[in-house]
Amino acid sequence: MSEKMPGYQFIAGTLKGYGLTHIFYVEAMLRMVNREFGEMDVTRIMAHSENAAAYMADGYARMAGKPGVCMSQSIGSANLAGGIHEAWLANSPVIAFTGKKPPTYQYRGCYQEADHCLLYEGITKFNADVSESEQLPTVLRQCFRAAVTGKPRPVHADLSNHTGRVIEVGSVSQPIAIESRYSQYPPFRPAAEQSDVALAAEEIHKAARPVIVLGRGASLSGAGKEAVALAEKADIPVVTSPDGKALIDEQSELWCGIVGEYGMDCANRTVMDADLVIFVGTQTGDQTTLSWKVPAQSTRVIQIDIDPLELGKNYPNSVNLLGDAKIVLGQLLAETQENGRPAWRKTARGYVVETLKEYEEKQNRSTLPMRPERLCLEISKALPDDAVLVADTGYSAVWSSTMLRMKPSQKYLRAAGSLGWSYPASLGVKCAAPDRPVICFTGDGAFYYHLNEMETAARNGINTVTIINNNMALVQCRPDLSLVYKDQMELIHERYEYPDIDFAKIAETYGCWSRRVDKPEDVGPAIRDALAAGRPAVLDVRTERAAEIPQALIPR
Repeated sequence: MSEKMPGYQFIAGTLKGYGLTHIFYVEAMLRMVNREFGEMDVTRIMAHSENAAAYMADGYARMAGKPGVCMSQSIGSANLAGGIHEAWLANSPVIAFTGKKPPTYQYRGCYQEADHCLLYEGITKFNADVSESEQLPTVLRQCFRAAVTGKPRPVHADLSNHTGRVIEVGSVSQPIAIESRYSQYPPFRPAAEQSDVALAAEEIHKAARPVIVLGRGASLSGAGKEAVALAEKADIPVVTSPDGKALIDEQSELWCGIVGEYGMDCANRTVMDADLVIFVGTQTGDQTTLSWKVPAQSTRVIQIDIDPLELGKNYPNSVNLLGDAKIVLGQLLAETQENGRPAWRKTARGYVVETLKEYEEKQNRSTLPMRPERLCLEISKALPDDAVLVADTGYSAVWSSTMLRMKPSQKYLRAAGSLGWSYPASLGVKCAAPDRPVICFTGDGAFYYHLNEMETAARNGINTVTIINNNMALVQCRPDLSLVYKDQMELIHERYEYPDIDFAKIAETYGCWSRRVDKPEDVGPAIRDALAAGRPAVLDVRTERAAEIPQALIPR
């Protein structure tokens, strides 16, 4: 009979055994575990909010290819859930630990207490209630297994006592067991049925105007090389969602832009004109397909996904290939005949040339304040070959995904929907990739959410470069507010505009390197100086408030 182990040692040893290098938290949860981590060379990153801690763990998970871990005491559970919601939307394997009062305190109106499992029920794959330490062997292994298998997504465990102390001091009779396969994703790479592959290859052969759409799942699978090889062999244009950005060199003749609502006219026109659309690791949601109009639902579709529930969900007449994107594309590559479609590729490439020409007019303006398009052009020129660009949602995602040209040696990560995500997430990304340049692209409205995490970055030496597209407003809100206040336009400015705040001065107060940038020609030198600063860096870049994003094509 094995000797019993204290719960805190079991938790710490298990997480370390699965490869944990960092944990993100707000003080008060699992303090004994945290002390144990100090003996195990696990870096403990204490954030200023539970929401930010979850975003950091999310950024870490997306970059590291393995689960990120965050935790909070009982009262912080709802704040942490806000960050976990983003991980759910982004298919990111985050493990969240929260504390709760023990069973004898439940249903009695106790201080700071609520049913945390209800908070997490709709945004996790596995949602456990842990009242006894002897549950730990089962629950911890299942957390990792559920987080990384199939479609990666977050999991949650609610531990007894508001700081988890009951579980920490309890005993575990089973030894630590590490299932190393589940320490990263994807743990399995299933192949598609060969008969389905043959059917898809025949569809590709018959198509006159096929297009490949690469999404988040293709990125998670690391399927870029296989996708490009298939495109080259069968002479097929390639578009990506914002989450598939940088899987293909965006200077390539095969690349036809970013598709969807946050995308480019050239990509949307290409997909609209296609007679076969090959979706690779995309949920075919409303944003990617412009509410299922790009492509039309009558279009022939091949869909590749590791989650059977995604196959045919929005395009029911599709040829479905269930499996890992990288493996399935390899199967399809072997089965597909060489082909040439010069007329189709010339048409698609013409759309790209036309769209980029429209962009260039604004990108080349030297007006002050500078256009966001010009800012993105300057970032493109200064971005190191191995850089990771972390973008916020909304206009930040649109500007960066459409205006920045990237290549496969770089990486692009963007918020799946949560404004303010990018800055704390970039800190988690840097923790996962300390030797790569990590650049956050955010707006001033987004940066306000978590600017206190500049102190976290400075305290822990997390040396990211943050570029704030500062137009002193929530500009994305302006179009709809202009409709709401069309008869009271004198009131609209106070609804979405901010005062002139110098973020460079605030960053300096927190101990960061900082600079205000007003001129386009100063952007590149400022980025290079920031990367060489040896501490967290913030660039407050002043841009034109009146600038509008490029409007994605809306089909009639």
